[in-house]
Amino acid sequence: MLVLAGLGWSVSARAVTLVEQAQLTLALRGQAPAPAESPQTVSLPYLWDERQGAVDGEARFTFEIPAADPHTPLALFVPRLGNSYRLSVNGHELARFGAFPPGPYDDAAIEPQYFLLPASGQTSPQRVEIAIAAQAARQGGLSPVVAGSEAEIRPLYEQALFWHVSGGRFIAIVSGVLGALSLLVWLRQREPIYLYYGLGELLWSVQTARVLFTHAPLAWPWWGVLPLAAFQAATPLLCRFALSVVGRDNSPLARFLGLMAWLAPVTAAIGILVPVLWLMPLWRGLSLLMALAMMVVVLRVALRSAVLEHRVLAVAVLLIVLCGARDVWVMRTSPEAYAMVPWVRFAWVGFAISLAWIIAERMRKDARVMAAMNVALEAELAERNAALEAAFAREREGEKARGALEERQRLTQDLHDGLGGQLMGVLRMAQQPGAALGDVALHLRDAVDQLKLTVDAMHGCEGDVASALGTVRYRLGPRLQAEGIDLHWDVGHLPTMAGWTARESHQMQMLLFEAFANMMAHSAATQASLVARLVPGGGEGEGDGNGNGNGNGNGERIGERIEINLCDNGRGFDANARSGGRGLTNMRVRAAALGGTLTLRSRPGETVLCLHLPVPEATAGGAAFAID
Repeated sequence: MLVLAGLGWSVSARAVTLVEQAQLTLALRGQAPAPAESPQTVSLPYLWDERQGAVDGEARFTFEIPAADPHTPLALFVPRLGNSYRLSVNGHELARFGAFPPGPYDDAAIEPQYFLLPASGQTSPQRVEIAIAAQAARQGGLSPVVAGSEAEIRPLYEQALFWHVSGGRFIAIVSGVLGALSLLVWLRQREPIYLYYGLGELLWSVQTARVLFTHAPLAWPWWGVLPLAAFQAATPLLCRFALSVVGRDNSPLARFLGLMAWLAPVTAAIGILVPVLWLMPLWRGLSLLMALAMMVVVLRVALRSAVLEHRVLAVAVLLIVLCGARDVWVMRTSPEAYAMVPWVRFAWVGFAISLAWIIAERMRKDARVMAAMNVALEAELAERNAALEAAFAREREGEKARGALEERQRLTQDLHDGLGGQLMGVLRMAQQPGAALGDVALHLRDAVDQLKLTVDAMHGCEGDVASALGTVRYRLGPRLQAEGIDLHWDVGHLPTMAGWTARESHQMQMLLFEAFANMMAHSAATQASLVARLVPGGGEGEGDGNGNGNGNGNGERIGERIEINLCDNGRGFDANARSGGRGLTNMRVRAAALGGTLTLRSRPGETVLCLHLPVPEATAGGAAFAID
């Protein structure tokens, strides 16, 4: 592709006629027109800025084209023409573009032109006149003209159109997309190389897009300043990108390139608006000098480095800088400079290849590092899991040991405080002269029932209140029946109490055992009932001031609770009396140990004991059953 671009339009061996000289008549703005009889012969190409400097004006080029076949139309191919033009053949206007002088949006000088001349029907040469209107610093002028048959000229025009316009469109699109993607990567990673490359590619796309508009999107001179400033800033930015890749971003050369990128808009504005035409060639020479210095640095690093991305970048930089040097040389020395296709426009893709390679190489390295980190992390996690499992195993063994110790201590305390004290009382009663065997038997029966409940609690109910109540009924039911007490049992659906162990279940059983024992010993009742229900929460507690009711008396919201009511129709007693017994006190202590409250009211014919047990918030409501 580069070879074809360098060839451009080589027409000397193919075209019928190559017009390289013409008669010129000038009309410069602010000067009197030259006499009509004094045209001058000039060679083509005729670059207005080089020939006339910072002056606007018009030029009329006249030349003749021999007609090989009077009946065959001639074709003209003009690689570059503008800024505005008017084409006449034998005194008849054939084509026109733009106004005279050029309008702020007219610029035909950025793309090749093709004209088809009608057959003259005469053997004499056809006289062709091309008038142009040019503005200073706008790169107006006229390139050599190629004339021949349509079959010979049309391919030359299409080839030039492809390289000038289609190629420029391709480069502008690719550069814009790559620049935007690079800036998006920079926004995520904040690495300078992506910033330099992204800005450089976007500016290069702006400069290249100039060839896409014969009617400029901005008025002149701003449409001249913007592409020129983009071009002059893109070069130092891409050079600094290359230096950053090889680790030389803080060198004096890199800092000077950054300064050039900042000064590029200023020099472009001075060169176009003033205009100072010598400033732009000077800037191009300075840019080439800095690019050569950058190339030397990158090549030196690449030769000493084993990093593959440095070597890929060095190849791209060498190619681009050599293409840029070729373009500068052709522009200064070649007669085809005005119509040439710059090689650096296409070689610029080398930076894109370098960046893609760098990103791919870094992703490959990051993938390797990530894989190694994953392996190390898996090994560390496996080691920590093994240590945690060992610690959990030790904790479980310790928990079992502590649970067994606590259970032994609980049994010891219960046997000592409950059964032991009861047996001592029975022993003292039996040692008294005249002790009634019935009383001794009654106390021994209480001791046996208490022992059985203690043994039952060792199996644990895992917070199942209904099962714990069922155990009490199973152990005390026969005794109640023997005492002539008819027990009505009504236990509804109760939740499993989260966090309850065998100790809590035993506390509740012993509380009810104490209540039933007092009922059988003192109440002379014939009817008794036990009702257990789940009372929903959500309301505000409202007490009666005596400890009864469904609240705490201070207006706080209460949650769900289990309410156990034990009633009998015995003789009753004074619940507020200060007696020497410890039964009621023990029951209240056990209720407090369960986190609940115990209320009692009594009158002749009715005694009601009410136990309120709060349901923990983590309790699962579905694990419950009823016993009726």
